[in-house]
Amino acid sequence: MSNWEQLQRDFQNYLHCGHLDIEQAVVGTALASAKTCLQIYRDAYQTRLEKAMASNFPHLKTCLGDEVFHQMSLDYLASYPSTYRSIRWYGDKLASFLASYYREPFIAELAQFEWNMTLAFDAAESSVFQLDQMAAIPTELWESMILKAHPSLSRMNFSWNVVDLWEALANGQELPTMNKSLKPSPWVLWRHEYSNRFYLLADDEAWALDKTLQGLSFGELCEGLCQWHDEDMIGMRAASLLKSWIQSGFITDISFQ
Repeated sequence: MSNWEQLQRDFQNYLHCGHLDIEQAVVGTALASAKTCLQIYRDAYQTRLEKAMASNFPHLKTCLGDEVFHQMSLDYLASYPSTYRSIRWYGDKLASFLASYYREPFIAELAQFEWNMTLAFDAAESSVFQLDQMAAIPTELWESMILKAHPSLSRMNFSWNVVDLWEALANGQELPTMNKSLKPSPWVLWRHEYSNRFYLLADDEAWALDKTLQGLSFGELCEGLCQWHDEDMIGMRAASLLKSWIQSGFITDISFQ
């Protein structure tokens, strides 16, 4: 390893862990020792990362309060040093970190929802499939259709009413009483016309959407919907879901098996 590489590694170890091997390579001044100069830089580094976290999780910060958020950000940095070239992605593991860090379990779900909101907003642009394009697809090919989802679309399951909490925080409203549901509630989130949208899914739609994301054909979706619907109602329900997804901007393209 070259001296330059070792110097970079020592400096990184100081920023991440506080190791002072780098101190001998820093020249102090009459006003500040090398150790003081390093601490000033490390404090500024940590502050910049905390601001990045606050930008990605503004409503989580409001929920926790400034002091708790500040300490949490330092503890997160100690556990997950920044590894990305872009500060945009700092905080990607916060939800899993909070699951074991914070005493209130819904906080991790709030962080996951807020992070997914940023992912949806930053997702790649894509044209969406239009409803009138369905007229060009022969009915005998419907069962072999493979639906391609919009890059911004994600599926989430929450055990707590964290979406209600997020909306209250976002709109400055009274915070709801936090309740844990008997089973996780399925949600979908996506970006449509430069705005993030989300809604609570029915169980059959959640299953169908999950299978669509896994690459199952429309015919296979119809077969699976028999868990919830009588055979004579499956076609109508599947067509209704397809129409809704296309109109909502979920689907960017349709290919065939």
